[in-house]
Amino acid sequence: MRKMILVLVVAFLCWLPAFPAAEAQSLRKVRLTMPVVAISMTPVYLAQAKGYFTEEGLEVETTTTQGGGPDIRAVIAGEADFSFTTGDNVILAYQEGKPLVMAMSGLHRLFINWAIHKEAAKAKGIAETTPLAEKLKAMKGLTVGVTNPGALTAHLAAFVIRKAGYAPQQDVKIIPVGAGPTWIAALENRKVDLALTAPPVPETAVQRGFAIMFIDNTKGEDPSVAEFLMENLVARPETVKKDPELVRKMVRALVKANKWALGSTPEQVADALKPSLGKTEPAILLAGVKSVLPALSPDGRITERSVQITQDILEQAGILKKRVVYSEVVSNEFLPK
Repeated sequence: MRKMILVLVVAFLCWLPAFPAAEAQSLRKVRLTMPVVAISMTPVYLAQAKGYFTEEGLEVETTTTQGGGPDIRAVIAGEADFSFTTGDNVILAYQEGKPLVMAMSGLHRLFINWAIHKEAAKAKGIAETTPLAEKLKAMKGLTVGVTNPGALTAHLAAFVIRKAGYAPQQDVKIIPVGAGPTWIAALENRKVDLALTAPPVPETAVQRGFAIMFIDNTKGEDPSVAEFLMENLVARPETVKKDPELVRKMVRALVKANKWALGSTPEQVADALKPSLGKTEPAILLAGVKSVLPALSPDGRITERSVQITQDILEQAGILKKRVVYSEVVSNEFLPK
């Protein structure tokens, strides 16, 4: 009897390490693109860190494309299953005959801030507290840095320049400077006078002492863009049609991440984001978390108003040929009941 028990114990111990491996092999691999490494990607980072993708039986591989545009193109080409990105490029792709579907909203407010080099601000006689209209008028003759030509930053830059009464590339120059470290370097070395991207990058420039905030959208400085298709889960129509359960699982994991964040303290969220944003100064990361929490969608629903405002920006930027019908690019059917 003792010998039989020993055999059973050995067999059990041999079986134990094999179980996690078998479980890992059962996870479905999913390819997800993102435009930048930024706190606006919080829902994805948290879904990874808190194990919500794994709970849904998914192994999500993320790729960052250093700006919007390439992330969407990878989905269109079938090189990625999903993108977590802004809705402006979804609308632009649709008008070019390449339809995509936004299945949930991760962030439903504009989460792009502008920073201006202190020397440029001084030369123009503006400060952080200068009224927005005066700041915009001071843009003439300056060079604006965006992440890349097809990104939301480029579309938003053109929108703001036109709103100020100027012509992009004539009165105010726009050039691509990349994301993260290259964005910081371009502004610090005066390759550009001011630049825009998602937090905490502009805040890092301010914290390092060579820039001040030019437009703080996270604090609602520009009320015309309060609601926006900021970060959304995007898929091809054939994925939505042929594999609805996969879409549902992705949506469920991301909504879980937002609900956890909205029910946690900023310190807890910042701690969970460290594996993804660990190179960010702790104080800047915490400040970024406090600014992103109000922008997180609590239920993932995409509103008609957010689609309308996004198209308003594209239209005023001079790049929208025809307005898109809400139901053609949005589906809320995959949201948790």
